[in-house]
Amino acid sequence: MFDLDKLSYRAYGNLVIIVLLIIATLINLFPFSLIELILCIVQIPFYLVIRASFDEPIHAIGLNICFVVTILFFTLLFICIKCMMLVICLPLVIVFSLLLTTLGCYVTSTLPNAIAEKGKLFFGYKKHNESKYEKLIEYIKFNGIDSKLLEAEERLKQVNTQMYLFYKRKFREDKTFKEIADEFEIDNPRIVEVLDKVYFYMIGALKI
Repeated sequence: MFDLDKLSYRAYGNLVIIVLLIIATLINLFPFSLIELILCIVQIPFYLVIRASFDEPIHAIGLNICFVVTILFFTLLFICIKCMMLVICLPLVIVFSLLLTTLGCYVTSTLPNAIAEKGKLFFGYKKHNESKYEKLIEYIKFNGIDSKLLEAEERLKQVNTQMYLFYKRKFREDKTFKEIADEFEIDNPRIVEVLDKVYFYMIGALKI
């Protein structure tokens, strides 16, 4: 089965948006309603804006569970919007849909953690106490001054200085995503994207 954790953050985000647009279109196809379709689609960027306000990137827990939970939430949200349009006026539908999206953003940010903490595995997802970077973290923990590791770090520094700095802050200094974001004035999704590249580079260089 395809492992979403192998995707970059940008590729994953594009995949989710495409799937959500397809679902919104299908739900509003019979009978077709342009207003309902637009109202459904508007929830997607609104959700992303709210999610961006969180200190920690949601996808750090793993993309597989995030994908399942997010798709399920939006499917239910789109169905609720279509049903509300049948019984209440448009202004109230707009208000209620935005409130549901806000609540859903919080739920989809915390529910995957709760699932993982109970050890429920979806699509080979690891338990919550195992970071997506666990393999590299453990290697550094027990081989901090190993010549193989030091050589890999030096090569990374020569290849890309920014990636090396992110690596140093996260894996050597154990900085939080928020601390890294504040230092480099960069948003969390971009941090995750860079750290993913760093992780796969180091795993390949260390052959672990």
